[in-house]
Amino acid sequence: MSKLKFFRPSTAGIPESAAPAPDRVLEGNPQFSTWPLSEIGGVYTGIWGATPGSHRVERDGSLLEQFYLLEGEMELIEDGLPAQRFTAGDLVVIEPNFRGIWKTITPVKKVYFTKSL
Repeated sequence: MSKLKFFRPSTAGIPESAAPAPDRVLEGNPQFSTWPLSEIGGVYTGIWGATPGSHRVERDGSLLEQFYLLEGEMELIEDGLPAQRFTAGDLVVIEPNFRGIWKTITPVKKVYFTKSL
């Protein structure tokens, strides 16, 4: 088995589709697309996309996520804090126990890395 993994959009294939649980949707009809690339030692990486809309996010104390926004515009609104807006080229870290709102303003695509602690 090759030790080289890569993502090439032209050959990525059909993504895995998902959506937030209906009780978490706050606005619109957000839909998610995921192209998983690899899982090694509990670190997951791939490409993830979302359509406009907003939903509640409640992470537990064991998930750390880092992502690089490839395209689009979105906001993260942590409970009790002002909204933070992100656009293509931004690198973001969501630490364990994050609680708030993910709002996709224009369709987004990101490279993600998650790790269960």
